[in-house]
Amino acid sequence: MEVRIESMVSVWDDQIPMLLINLVNTAVFARNGSEFKTAIRQLSENTDFDKFFAYGYGRNHFWLKQRLASDASKHMENRLLIVEF
Repeated sequence: MEVRIESMVSVWDDQIPMLLINLVNTAVFARNGSEFKTAIRQLSENTDFDKFFAYGYGRNHFWLKQRLASDASKHMENRLLIVEF
């Protein structure tokens, strides 16, 4: 797994740094894409991850964008990071 941070993190809530660190640790320690997807699903179910981040999957990658503080239904234009499987 390769994690590439592509833009600056906007820390408008105290939870954001820890959630981001959890995500990066998950990516670094996952053995494959399937294990990573399972861990992301658990992170989403057990934390406020979806409140702060929008994300999705491509064929061989995971992308992450940060949601806007002013309107959580929208997200920043640029990706925050990408994880390549």
